[in-house]
Amino acid sequence: MSVSLKELVCNLAKKLSDYENMKRIINHPSNYIKIGNRSINPFNELSLSHGLPALCALYGELSEQYPDEGWDVLGHQYMKKIGKQINQHGFSSLSMFTGLAGVGLAAVCLSKGGKRYQNFISNINQVIEERIEEIIDYLKQKPYPNMDDYDAISGVAGIASYCLLFPQEMKKSITLILKYIVDLSQDKQIEDIKAPGWYIPPENSFSEMEKRNWPSGFFNIGLSHGIPALLIVLCNAKKLNIYVDGQDECIQKLADFLIKFQIKDENGAYWGTHVSLEEYKNGSVLNKNTRDAWCYGTPGVAYSLLITGKTLKNQSYIDCAVSGMKLASKRLYDIFSPSFCHGLSGVAYICNRFYEETNISYFRETARKLANDIMEFYNDEFPFGFKNIEGSEENREYYDYVGLIDGTAGILLTLLAIQNSKKTPWDCAFLLSEV
Repeated sequence: MSVSLKELVCNLAKKLSDYENMKRIINHPSNYIKIGNRSINPFNELSLSHGLPALCALYGELSEQYPDEGWDVLGHQYMKKIGKQINQHGFSSLSMFTGLAGVGLAAVCLSKGGKRYQNFISNINQVIEERIEEIIDYLKQKPYPNMDDYDAISGVAGIASYCLLFPQEMKKSITLILKYIVDLSQDKQIEDIKAPGWYIPPENSFSEMEKRNWPSGFFNIGLSHGIPALLIVLCNAKKLNIYVDGQDECIQKLADFLIKFQIKDENGAYWGTHVSLEEYKNGSVLNKNTRDAWCYGTPGVAYSLLITGKTLKNQSYIDCAVSGMKLASKRLYDIFSPSFCHGLSGVAYICNRFYEETNISYFRETARKLANDIMEFYNDEFPFGFKNIEGSEENREYYDYVGLIDGTAGILLTLLAIQNSKKTPWDCAFLLSEV
């Protein structure tokens, strides 16, 4: 490809500044994904996953990488739109990808190291501090959780990841979330056995497909919606010297659960997406379905164990994480999109983080190779340069998305980070930030 990475990123970032054109393309009826009976809105102004906060994060990173090119001005235009929307309509949640935490993160990325948007960020933090106790109290009353109660996308793990950017200012929120996670880890009576409280009963399944695949309920082990996110939050808080009673024991319990329910075959050990109640009773995994992505499968789980191993100084966890990640990055099972959530960008970025945490050259080389593979998906005729690809390898569906989780912003931020190293904490949205 003749165009340089900088040219590619900057050209696409300029395209994304045309708000009306961008909205028209994204909101075209053909751009809506259906999951069962649900239609997923491809654009939400206040959503980090599918809206303006993702673009603010991108412009914030570009402003730090190339400080004299006016990217902060473009970011500010969108930040004003976000502020106006909040003033007029409020916000739907405190969450990372659809709520206030994601807006806060976008502002942090645009803040020039905390010099700008101080009042805006402070107000967001205050709202979270005021409302988190009520949310936690509500969650504690539930006999069993939904995955979006505690996950990285919509739940308290994502909120905590944002709060950890402000360990002193937001210590109350962090502590409340840690206590909830520890309480959630306590064993409950489930049918004829005792099992950890992060068990999801069938009636709390996210989709009909989950109900069909795990009719007796399950334990979610994907980083996006499962217990690896809880593990990372607990470890990152520990690194910042924020503790609650039972925290260390909870870390150990979560990590040992992930170790126990590895899938082993002739190629090595890796992880699936869920552990069924039957598998829990059996003590081993029978269903070998997986994908090698950030959201589900080995990369996300391996990263959580890497961070745990480094936090606890447990070499066996580190070794397990490294071998699993090497296998996943070679295999790339069910990876066919350039996007972050369940595509190449997520795997590439995790490889890059493995290199930063371990200094193992294999991961640096692999991250760069995968970045080149991502660039091959670029097409100048696409409205936003890249398309999110859904469906399956055999039956692919193409969508024009701009957000962090499965859109162009997430792809560009990944490419920039691998080439230049990142300068803003956008990756805390995925629980991948260095603490």
